[in-house]
Amino acid sequence: MAIESRLTIRIEEEIRTAFRSKVEAQGKTVTDVLLKFIKEYVETENSENGHDVAQIEQRVQRLESLVEECLGELVA
Repeated sequence: MAIESRLTIRIEEEIRTAFRSKVEAQGKTVTDVLLKFIKEYVETENSENGHDVAQIEQRVQRLESLVEECLGELVA
């Protein structure tokens, strides 16, 4: 069995709350969503093509969109 560890990040409370609300509304958990993003990021870094900049940029844009959506929900 793989050894697991915790990862701690600093995040503004408003963004954290909005993110948690959004993932819960989708029937997911914060851990599930972040693990998926991290695994996709790592797999992109280890792809046959080495550092595929286009794929990384797409993932960053998707993450930025998620954050903007969360921020928009805060304002609404």
